[in-house]
Amino acid sequence: MGKKGGGDFQTLLDRAETEPQERVDKLDPERRYVYGGESPSTSSGFPLRPNRKSTRRKRSTFNIILILFACGVAIVLYINNIIVVNQLAYEVDQLQVRYGKIMNTNAGLRAEINRKSSWERIGAIATGQLGLKYPGEQPMWFDIDEEKDEKVESTKER
Repeated sequence: MGKKGGGDFQTLLDRAETEPQERVDKLDPERRYVYGGESPSTSSGFPLRPNRKSTRRKRSTFNIILILFACGVAIVLYINNIIVVNQLAYEVDQLQVRYGKIMNTNAGLRAEINRKSSWERIGAIATGQLGLKYPGEQPMWFDIDEEKDEKVESTKER
């Protein structure tokens, strides 16, 4: 039996080599081309439906509704994110305006401190309101005897 199967195979190979291509074309008139070729037209003149086995899966209504619901939730979350970002940007802008006002107030207060701590103003207030006068003579340096200083301090302690 093994010889017979092997012999049949060899016979088929020999036949394939010896038969001309024309005979093969006559035996298979609806030859299909794999790489974009066109199939030969038939002599009947009727259009042929392409030979494709379409097994389109029917989509489940539940899956479609689930996908639409998920898309709706994603859109709502996206819009909510945009609204929150806009609110935060508005708050940042308000805080920057408030910071600018505080900085201007601080600058005004520093200018007022500098004006009020000037030597001319302090001298005018000291002479006008307190009756202080500038000294007319230069200050003098004098030496203190350490013994006398100790006696004065010892009398203070008693």
